[in-house]
Amino acid sequence: MLIVAKDGTGDFTTVQAAVDAAISTDRAPQIILIRSGEYSERVVVDRDNLRIIGENSADTVITWSACAHDQDAEGKEKGTFLSFTFLVTGRNVTVENLTIRNDAGDGRIAGQAVAVYAAGDRGIWRNCRLIAHQDTLFCGPVMRKIGAEIAPHSLAGAECVDSVGDCPLTHSRQYFENCLVQGDVDFIFGPYRCWFEGCELRMNARGGWFTAANTPETQPYGMVFHDCHLTGDCAPGKAYLGRPWRRFARTVFLNCRMDACVADCGFTDWDEKRVITERCGEWQSTGDGAGTARHPAQKRFSDEEARCLTMREVLGGYDGWQPDRPAVTWYLCGDSTMADYPLERAPMMGWGQKLQPLLPDNTFVENLAVCGRSSKSFIDEGRLAAIAPCLRPGDKLVISFSHNDEKADALRHTDPETTFPEYLNRYIDLALEKGAEPILVTPIARRLFDGQGRLMATHGAYPAAIMNLSRRRGLRCVDLENATMQAVEALGEQDSRKLFCHVPKGHPNYPDGSADNSHLCERGAALFAGLFVDLLNGDLTPESRAEQTENTRTLGALIDKEDDVLKHMEKTDLHH
Repeated sequence: MLIVAKDGTGDFTTVQAAVDAAISTDRAPQIILIRSGEYSERVVVDRDNLRIIGENSADTVITWSACAHDQDAEGKEKGTFLSFTFLVTGRNVTVENLTIRNDAGDGRIAGQAVAVYAAGDRGIWRNCRLIAHQDTLFCGPVMRKIGAEIAPHSLAGAECVDSVGDCPLTHSRQYFENCLVQGDVDFIFGPYRCWFEGCELRMNARGGWFTAANTPETQPYGMVFHDCHLTGDCAPGKAYLGRPWRRFARTVFLNCRMDACVADCGFTDWDEKRVITERCGEWQSTGDGAGTARHPAQKRFSDEEARCLTMREVLGGYDGWQPDRPAVTWYLCGDSTMADYPLERAPMMGWGQKLQPLLPDNTFVENLAVCGRSSKSFIDEGRLAAIAPCLRPGDKLVISFSHNDEKADALRHTDPETTFPEYLNRYIDLALEKGAEPILVTPIARRLFDGQGRLMATHGAYPAAIMNLSRRRGLRCVDLENATMQAVEALGEQDSRKLFCHVPKGHPNYPDGSADNSHLCERGAALFAGLFVDLLNGDLTPESRAEQTENTRTLGALIDKEDDVLKHMEKTDLHH
């Protein structure tokens, strides 16, 4: 997770700097959290697979004031498509809890002024406020001329065209949920397939048209508004449902509530050639603006026809995209035994680092465990507070502390009988408040054997405190300490070193060698992550525990055999 904060308490002070630092991944999205504040900047999101989250939509604002009348270096007006505040060219970008404004002002003076230019495929917008005057939201491909304006940022993720007028067939899609889109004069426009779910469309005092689609002729769907509310600050009848920017515009309103600002005629023609056809229409509109004298050419959908206009049909495409079903995220809160490690720390690896491959599809891991943190210091540093805006119903908050709570220093120490469960309750309460599931996890074993070759329990009363709290709160608890102790003991004092960060002198990352009995290597991380998942799923019964122990012994034999092979390769130089 990357954190943006104007006061310097995050990783970056500007949104653009965080986007530029983000890494496009092919699985779990990179999360960017934006703390409350007004960020006066133009933002270009040219990365794939991002989740950009504001602390809350009312107080987290990105604003800019470019407009169509701005001039380029040659004194020519830049036009509509260079006036944006927030441009997304990346694919699989989700934006949540943000206000994005263009403050250029009234279009009669400033001309068009775009707040959001949504150009990438599979864009998701939740709980956002998109505010401007003329031409607030454009959903369509990137004009190639924009490349020079946004350099060195890339256009690679988006469809590119020379002109968005008579647009060719497009494949990109946008989804808006519980958003406010505010503007006037064609303020939602473009050729993309878009679904608006439970949104408010608010017309400014000037009045105008809510939409101006230019859907390609061969594209069966354009803009669909479902369960939306059309409001306005204009006089009654001065807001129109839409007009066709190009001849084949397709715009549909399904089960929408319309205030008196909506004109009785609903849609209007643009001119003699760009006229309303049955590609535009309504079904079950309600409210004072529902109207009885609609445009004669618009479609009146029957119940049967409207039933077939589903989000899955409109947006699904070849990949079956279902943006209304957010991916489940597992947020990991813990210490160095769970944390992710960079390549320069290899072979050290936290068990949380190997969890992602073991989870179901459309489930992601956000590993926020940090070396040296206790249940107390994790909260005191604001790390739990940073998770709060990101949590959604269905997510999981995995909580595993103890290693550093045991330390004597005041910044980290907690008492297992009093302050330790008090801090854990704060994690639990947050998860439950957000509709997520808190999962308590006892700490992993340290590799410390006594003189008789028996593994010692080193975490004192903390594991019992975790399990007692889980019983009191009725939560799932994974006793990873007991399971990992069995696994380490089954391997024995010698072979169990292969699970931990034990490396000889001369290792490029550990020139003096390492004999770390607390932190894992990749083998240990994979084994312990597997134990965690099996225990959580209830797959480790008493009978299977015995089998697990035997499998672990077999693993030890395989480790020895593999080491013998590697030593032979080194001697014979076969590995070069």
